[in-house]
Amino acid sequence: MLGQHLTFRPCLRRQACGSQNLTTSVVVARQPIKPCGAPRSACPELRWPPRHRLTVAHAGRRGRPEEPTPEMPDDDFFLDEEEGYEFDEDEDGEFVEQLDPMSRKLMGIEARDEDEFEEEEEVNEEEDEGVLEEAAEADRDGVAPDDVGEPSTSYPEPPERVYRASDLFGEAAVLDAALWLASNYPDVLVTGVQSNPHLVVPNDLFVLHPGLTPEGELEAISVAVGQGATGIVAPQVKAEDPGLDPAPDPVGLAGILPDEVPLIRVEDTHGMGARLAAAFYDIPSANMVTIGVMGLLGKTTTSWLIRGILEELGQSVGLMSSIEHAIAEDRLDEDGYLWEPLEEDPSAERESSVPFKLIPYAGKYEQHYKATIPGLNSQKILAGMRDRGAGVAVMEMGTKSLALGTYDYVDLNVAVVTGLSVRMGVPNSEQPADRADEVRAAAELAMLTLERKLTDPETQVLVINADDPATTELLRRLNNAVPVVTFGMSNSRADVFVESYKNNIWETEVIIRTPTGRLQIITNLLGRHNAYNLVAAVATGIALKVPLQSIVAGVEAVEIPGRSEVIDEGQEFSVVVDAARSPETLASMLDALRRGGARQIFTVFGCSGGEDPGIRPKMGAVAHAKSDYVIVTNENPRMEDPAKVVADIVAGFPDDIINRYSAYAYFPFQDQGRTPLWFEPYLQKAQRDNKRYVMEDRYSAIRAAVGTAGPEDVVLLAGKGDQDWVEHANTDGSILRGWLDDRVEARNALSKLKYLKQIPKFNR
Repeated sequence: MLGQHLTFRPCLRRQACGSQNLTTSVVVARQPIKPCGAPRSACPELRWPPRHRLTVAHAGRRGRPEEPTPEMPDDDFFLDEEEGYEFDEDEDGEFVEQLDPMSRKLMGIEARDEDEFEEEEEVNEEEDEGVLEEAAEADRDGVAPDDVGEPSTSYPEPPERVYRASDLFGEAAVLDAALWLASNYPDVLVTGVQSNPHLVVPNDLFVLHPGLTPEGELEAISVAVGQGATGIVAPQVKAEDPGLDPAPDPVGLAGILPDEVPLIRVEDTHGMGARLAAAFYDIPSANMVTIGVMGLLGKTTTSWLIRGILEELGQSVGLMSSIEHAIAEDRLDEDGYLWEPLEEDPSAERESSVPFKLIPYAGKYEQHYKATIPGLNSQKILAGMRDRGAGVAVMEMGTKSLALGTYDYVDLNVAVVTGLSVRMGVPNSEQPADRADEVRAAAELAMLTLERKLTDPETQVLVINADDPATTELLRRLNNAVPVVTFGMSNSRADVFVESYKNNIWETEVIIRTPTGRLQIITNLLGRHNAYNLVAAVATGIALKVPLQSIVAGVEAVEIPGRSEVIDEGQEFSVVVDAARSPETLASMLDALRRGGARQIFTVFGCSGGEDPGIRPKMGAVAHAKSDYVIVTNENPRMEDPAKVVADIVAGFPDDIINRYSAYAYFPFQDQGRTPLWFEPYLQKAQRDNKRYVMEDRYSAIRAAVGTAGPEDVVLLAGKGDQDWVEHANTDGSILRGWLDDRVEARNALSKLKYLKQIPKFNR
């Protein structure tokens, strides 16, 4: 039976997430639906919990009682830098009594009653009797049956949720669909929402996201139904001619949908999936302090530093970042369940990879959706954090995710903008012209998002870069909607300002002035761009009135995988692994190493295939200009010819070097395996004379740099950072992923230096 086209304006109140009401077209297939007929004013609204007062001055949390804010102590109360201050309920009873429960928890004052732990232990003993039965259940936390009953960390048990399908759509204010479901499918139950058809379990509502998985619509729905989906939400079927009746539904024609499974078609499944998940999980962001980090650069590092500061307060902090989703020390998968490997890791017993060969990549943590994670999954991840006791969520909010609407139904308490320009401290006229359109579009998207979300001065605050030329426009558009904390390195009027910044080849020392005192931070994060990330995190702590001692301790305790990660095995030179993938970040890192006193810099880097080729010669030019030795190697060639990627990078070398060898039979700046044997001496001499080498095999390139470096030198392994894999083209036209980790390879290479030293008269 053909569905009817329905157009309605939802009654969804969106103050909580700051988004606007949107006209949504819905097509409900398989059964006709009768128009609601109720007047617009009679439509119920999605009941977002009312905003709680967020006292940014001390709590940075929701859940304060609706009562006058108590007087707080002077700022100097937190600033005794001679000794670390700790709250004492006996000595500071009067002050502590003034704090609401949320503030007490954020500051680490509140402790759980011992009776609670005793009760939990009793419950767990009873639950142990059913462990064998649980092992037979579909494990939605990613734990293998052998691991049931052996969690790595003790968390509260996430609640079981069940909705009638009609009630769920009603909660999400999709009223026409809710009425139709109540009339035609009153007994359909929903116990989960899912975007990936292969991960559907019985009684899940499957929301089809085109392009998320390789299958077409019919195949994806067929897989979901086979897995036990209790309902399907799919995109509208567009008529070829707007003047004709709607085209027959292909799902109905294919006969793949049982009569008892409803199919609901909507205009935007991404938005509808996020909306339904927010309703299903009771709006997770309403029960946590949410901190969103956005900008063109530095989001990952800044997010990790903010997490470190808050964990220093004893908070259980959830993190959504491009490296991992996690709560405390445990990773979460992209459905919000605790991650455990489901297959054996072939690299587990290996010291390193091997040259010219791929080690299978399996049994390792992966993010399949990366920057394009659907809003449905962001709700599931946040729910996974909240249900396990997280009080704070720190989110890396990239441009792609903002465009996709990943965070449309997520409220923000603190918005941190690392910068909406490429270069800080310089006017718009001096910004890179070749990236102007890209930067302008990203900045506009971020500003629109902030305009919608930042509306409540009592519960929200903006942390922003005072050195960014885009800041003036953003502040004008926000028009003092929320309090603002500024940070910077050039603009001395910033609230949080870097007064001193210096580094050697191992670490960086910064002196930062804040409204409540000065602080000194020593960290392994090198480069001016990382100094901006540091001061952004500090400003966030200041916005939440975190004590300075906690800010310093939290930042200094953070080690970010593949972000200016120093590999120290006792060698006489420094090895740094960093994810510098842009000319700006690579230049900043190399400048920091030079300023830190590096005798010679060995830069090992490449560029990925399938990405903007225009960046490759710029990376080559920066590496050449700022390095003593350059080794161009593979990063992730993917479907491109590695030699083509290398040639694009080498094109950034100065013309005099390139033209010097124009009469050669073969171009000397390529991997020697691509030239005849008779030409190898000429190729090697050209590369040796210019200290510019090409070794496509990254395993070999890393060992060449480590084996050549001497005292006070620096080896920079740039580009891959935390990535522990490499991607090449497979023979069947697909992309083949293998295990290769710069950090592992560097440590392995360093462990072999002792053998080089044993070679008589060997000149490294």
